[in-house]
Amino acid sequence: MLVHNKGNYTRIANDVKVIPGTNTLPEAEYTAFITHPIIKSLIKSGEIVVPEGQNTASLKDLDADEAIKLVKDTFSIEFLEKFKEDEKRKTVLAAIDAQIAEIQGN
Repeated sequence: MLVHNKGNYTRIANDVKVIPGTNTLPEAEYTAFITHPIIKSLIKSGEIVVPEGQNTASLKDLDADEAIKLVKDTFSIEFLEKFKEDEKRKTVLAAIDAQIAEIQGN
């Protein structure tokens, strides 16, 4: 499950750590994290975003602008490569390639 930490701080709740940027969590950790009272308030404020209907390998449920924002805040090459498998939009694919290149220092 995707969790996007738009804040500047690592958040830990119910023994689950979410760093700034896009995080992928197993379902049990995801549930434990988002049900914590403080995290609920951060979700309400928009610092923590949990895309509805989203799985860990697809951006298809997000519009292109939101998908690109999520890509730019993802720092796992493995995760970015998973996004590419299912993506058809040229702008999103270009953003994924640019993010991978930046991470690799190219």
